[in-house]
Amino acid sequence: MVTQRRRQLQARGFDRTTVIRGRGVPTRYRPACSQCEVLVINGLACHETGCPHAMHECKGCNVQIPRQQRYCEDCQ
Repeated sequence: MVTQRRRQLQARGFDRTTVIRGRGVPTRYRPACSQCEVLVINGLACHETGCPHAMHECKGCNVQIPRQQRYCEDCQ
């Protein structure tokens, strides 16, 4: 079962995200990327600079797009 949080991480380019389950503790996720080393800063997963899987928000409509693009196809 893929949860909403895991789908969000995968949409941001963390394609090797794993789930950490334990008894009596909330479900946690370990973000991972097949192209770079992931760093989690204050709960926010970050790609290395220059990673081809890095994503950001479109300048026009805030949809997640690859880092190499500035605007999504709808906003161009």
